[in-house]
Amino acid sequence: MKIDARKKVNDIIHELPSAAKILQNLGIDYFHNGNRSLWDACTNAGVPIGRAVEALKLAEESWREYKHYSNTNVI
Repeated sequence: MKIDARKKVNDIIHELPSAAKILQNLGIDYFHNGNRSLWDACTNAGVPIGRAVEALKLAEESWREYKHYSNTNVI
C-alpha cells in the first residue's frame, strides 16, 4: 500500500489496521474523521501531514516484514 494523503482515513485503516492506533497517538480522531482524506484529518487535528505519513510508512514496512517472516518456514 502506498501512503497517499488523499486516501480516506477509513481506507488506510482497512488496509493497515495498526494505522488506527498510530493516528490516535498523533491526536487524530480516526472515528470521526474516517470519511475525510488523511490530509484533511491531519489539517483538522493540527498534525503535520509529513509526520503522519512517515509514521504510517514505518508501520507499513513493519507489517510487510512481519508478514514475510511469518510466511517463511524456518527449520
